[in-house]
Amino acid sequence: MLVQADALIESTDRIHRPGHLRFSDQLITEAGSSLKPSPGEEVLKLSGMVLAPGFINLHAHLDLAGLRKRLQPGKDFSDWLRQVISCLPELTPEKRRQSIVESSTHALQTGTTSVLSILSDSSTLAGLTSTATRTWWGLEFMDFAESVNPAEVLDRAKAWLIRHPASFWHLALSPHSPYTASPELYRSLRDLSTHQQLPFTTHLAESPVETLFLTGESSPLHSLLPKELSRKDLAGTNRSAMGWCRTNGTLPHFPILAHGNEVTEADLGYLVERKATIVHCPLAHRWFGRAPFPFPLYQTQGVPICLGTDSPAGSSNFHFDLRAEVREFRSHHPQVTTQEAWAMITTEPAKALQRPCQLGCLTRGAWADWVAWRIPATGDLLKTILEDRQNAEWTCVGGVPTRHETL
Repeated sequence: MLVQADALIESTDRIHRPGHLRFSDQLITEAGSSLKPSPGEEVLKLSGMVLAPGFINLHAHLDLAGLRKRLQPGKDFSDWLRQVISCLPELTPEKRRQSIVESSTHALQTGTTSVLSILSDSSTLAGLTSTATRTWWGLEFMDFAESVNPAEVLDRAKAWLIRHPASFWHLALSPHSPYTASPELYRSLRDLSTHQQLPFTTHLAESPVETLFLTGESSPLHSLLPKELSRKDLAGTNRSAMGWCRTNGTLPHFPILAHGNEVTEADLGYLVERKATIVHCPLAHRWFGRAPFPFPLYQTQGVPICLGTDSPAGSSNFHFDLRAEVREFRSHHPQVTTQEAWAMITTEPAKALQRPCQLGCLTRGAWADWVAWRIPATGDLLKTILEDRQNAEWTCVGGVPTRHETL
């Protein structure tokens, strides 16, 4: 197929006006300004539109949309967790599936073509037939209440993927957090992700109460966990959540760490050594009324920062719109350029997923995941797209174009 638009963002330093894109068998074969149709080739003309790479949401909970507007915002993270726990029994697999379908559709309409979605209940996948976006299912594990066998869960998930060959689905491994997953579980998932070459992601350093818990001090999190829980790894020798990871050898190379709000200068060397990526969720950060995100500290050592939307249970971003996250982030960090902000939702998450040549750009050989925006083809296209409030008019995932109804 050949798509002809007014402009095309191949990458931040390569923009074509007009913009033509050819793809076949889910892959981009050519991008330029003067591509001519081949005999019998299907042509899609998108006059008045600009083609751009699809955004990549590196931390979301697509299955929790049913909790939107149900929980109260505030600084008490442990109280929020208590509210979530009380709501979980009503989230049946069917309701979670409905949420996934609805949430992925919202994400696609706002320009996101790939999502790393944390999934705490793997039974949700049974009966799920499709998602609007390309999705990495972050299989979540905890062992504070009972032991688990990650390899068995992963084998079942792989078998499920094989039964859905036409869906653009992938797997990732995700120990929930250090307060619900033991060092042994972390190391098991670390090794499994390395051997299976799967992304590894976890919630880490999200709140001060987590730091208190890991350093062996009194924390509200203790009241949410079994009283008989024995954790020899909780000690005063831990100075931070990152320090706990270093002491216990829990992280593989290239971990994707959601939040990273509680970090010290002493942690930075370890994060660089592990080649970690931090995923910041600005609107969730504001929802909880948290202290300023330590972006300057990460900048000093070049730790990559990506943006995510987190969960509708703890954010005002019900439509999983990454442009809204960018605007919130830049309101606190105006020194970040448009190109840098664009990279946080395209090329940087592509690198974190170990897919730098397949996602986040529209170059030859990349996956045909693109978005068509109805905006002028003049001026700063990146800036215009990030500031736009309208939904995308066309999207394409894996070479399958979709037109979205507009008013």
